[in-house]
Amino acid sequence: MIASLPMYWRHETAPAWRRLWAEVRRHLPGLPDLIPPEDLPADWDAHWLAPDLVLSQTCGLPFRARLHPHVTYVGTLDFALPDTPPGLYRSVIVTRPDEPRPTAALQLAYNAPDSQSGWAATGGQTFAGYHCTGAHSASVEAVACGAADIAFVDAVTWRILRHTEPGLAARVSVRGTTAATPGLPLISARTRDPEPLRAALSAALSALPDGDRRDMGGPQGLCVLGPAAYLAQPIPAPPPA
Repeated sequence: MIASLPMYWRHETAPAWRRLWAEVRRHLPGLPDLIPPEDLPADWDAHWLAPDLVLSQTCGLPFRARLHPHVTYVGTLDFALPDTPPGLYRSVIVTRPDEPRPTAALQLAYNAPDSQSGWAATGGQTFAGYHCTGAHSASVEAVACGAADIAFVDAVTWRILRHTEPGLAARVSVRGTTAATPGLPLISARTRDPEPLRAALSAALSALPDGDRRDMGGPQGLCVLGPAAYLAQPIPAPPPA
């Protein structure tokens, strides 16, 4: 069996995620340790589609584009973002302070072409150029240093960055936010019953210490949105080459 929770995992947040998982394992003895992101295969789809996957977290775009027929949807963490329904999230749009130009004149930094928050959240807008950075934090850095002009950043990641890298966050300004869409789905192997995992996750989240909750971006509980909530979202064209 294998498990991971890679999407909001950083050096600073890893201990809190491990403690959450330890509490899940207390309710479901026999579960494996979490695999940190740096030890996952280069092709994360191979991990997400593994027949012995107990639990992982993916992004809404790959889930609806290619994973959903082959995995079991378990649930979605609710981070209680401002003015956002439970289980949903948004992207924060960042530029350098006092950026006067319209969006179409700006160079976009995006974390990955299959990212809901970094690419799909742009909603098909046209930009003056496109730069794939590999991570939301790298997109913020690209904007801050002038390598790009605008980035769409997962609002939970932005919350974590403001806590872990306040100096970087202070070098950019929030231009706006996007519409809310379903948050990052938790998935398991196609043959696994999700109910025991849902119960264990809900219990573990309710017992989470305040400090760990803050470090992890603020997870409050587990929502079961269902696959249809994700499949209702459009699949965008890929970024221009």
